[in-house]
Amino acid sequence: MSDRYDGSNAVVKIIKRLYFGAVNQRNVLTLMLNFLVNFSPILLWLIIFKNAGAIPIEKRPKIHSKSAFFMDIYLFGDFWDELLYQYNDDRYRVVTFVTSFAFAVVCLVLFPLAMWYFVYYVKKIKYNVIEWYDHIFHFSNRSNPKRLRVLVVPFLLPLLAFLMLNLEHTFAVQTNENFEKWKDILAWFSYVILHLTAPILTAVYLYVFQPPGTVKCFALALGFQNLISVCTHLLLPMAPPWFIHLYGINDVEHVNYTQKGYAAGLTRVDSHLGTHLNNAGFHMSPIVFGAVPSLHSAMAFQCFLFLITRSTTLKNRFAAQAAHELNADKSPEDLELASVDETTQEIDQEPPVTVERENNGQVISYLKYYDQDPSFTERWYFAIFNKAILPRFLGTGFIILQWWATMYLDHHYRFDLFVGVLYALFMHILINNLILQPRVLTRWIQIRTGQEPDTKNEGRTLGMRVFENTKFEWFFDPLA
Repeated sequence: MSDRYDGSNAVVKIIKRLYFGAVNQRNVLTLMLNFLVNFSPILLWLIIFKNAGAIPIEKRPKIHSKSAFFMDIYLFGDFWDELLYQYNDDRYRVVTFVTSFAFAVVCLVLFPLAMWYFVYYVKKIKYNVIEWYDHIFHFSNRSNPKRLRVLVVPFLLPLLAFLMLNLEHTFAVQTNENFEKWKDILAWFSYVILHLTAPILTAVYLYVFQPPGTVKCFALALGFQNLISVCTHLLLPMAPPWFIHLYGINDVEHVNYTQKGYAAGLTRVDSHLGTHLNNAGFHMSPIVFGAVPSLHSAMAFQCFLFLITRSTTLKNRFAAQAAHELNADKSPEDLELASVDETTQEIDQEPPVTVERENNGQVISYLKYYDQDPSFTERWYFAIFNKAILPRFLGTGFIILQWWATMYLDHHYRFDLFVGVLYALFMHILINNLILQPRVLTRWIQIRTGQEPDTKNEGRTLGMRVFENTKFEWFFDPLA
């Protein structure tokens, strides 16, 4: 009886910690209201998408059924002999590789490198314009514009996407020899299941492990990119690859707004599973010609961006330093805070972290939230988390799998997927520089450095609040 009581009591304590950690000095009503406000762009996108069919046909723009096909061929290359298949003529196949190479060199190499050089060498900006506080979250010293990370994110990400899309394109060729049951199921799992769950799982990760307000930025970036995407679908309707493969490039009979959707490669999954869910679902699609941009690509890439930029690569740095410097005058707790203090003093360009520590003649030090035990936090099985290997691996793996699945199922061209990448990257940079960096992270760091009072317990992540005063609290702290 005692053991059962103790077990029930432990469950109640866990539930209470989860509840109070989630609401954090709010009530359920304000929590739900806050959720609705933050996710309102996503809700608006869903409303527009679901009701797109109510727009009168006579008021809709012309459908550009060939545009995505030619953009894909001439920007990425005719690797599948599509020109021969559609026109019975491959005289221009070599030309597609020339134009693809020119596009990659000029637009994806020279132009981004020129932007990078202008920002860091002409304007001589000495902080990371995308990740203002990378010296706190990712590096042990001040940002260096020559670092590969600063060059790749965001300047070379479109080039990497271009190369990966072409590589995966070779594994998604639309031939019976390439279609296999395990591939069909894997593609369905990514295209349908992960497409719905990955953004939710990403939001949960950000809520548990990252500063308050990060999930809001993720929701805004996701919502607004989807809003402008659906507007593009309505204003510039383009045909998906399955339409061209089913009816041919010169078809005009089916290029109209009464055309029903088609599940394409997902029909094979219905056959494997003995259902009609995929076929029925796509048959009722309100936007059949909404190929560009691909929302599957945009949403997956937005998850990828938040996972690789927000996952901290300097976890456990203070305890590790303390373990090696116990012979110094500083205690482990002092070192835990001093390391961040030293890096913040190195910023001398906008946007700076204020480093003044004097307040009425007294020096303001870092707030001490918990004691960190190096003998526990330096255990080998924490290494994969301390270097942010897991979230980056999952984020990268997801976008690679999603791109392949989308092409394998014949739902989008490489061009559609690439435009989705650009939409996601643009909105990420916009939200990052307008809200995430100046309002969320700046304020959070000021709270953690004692420059602002932590009246609402906002210096802690959800995980820190749930595991407050336990030896696991450090694990959920981006500054641990």
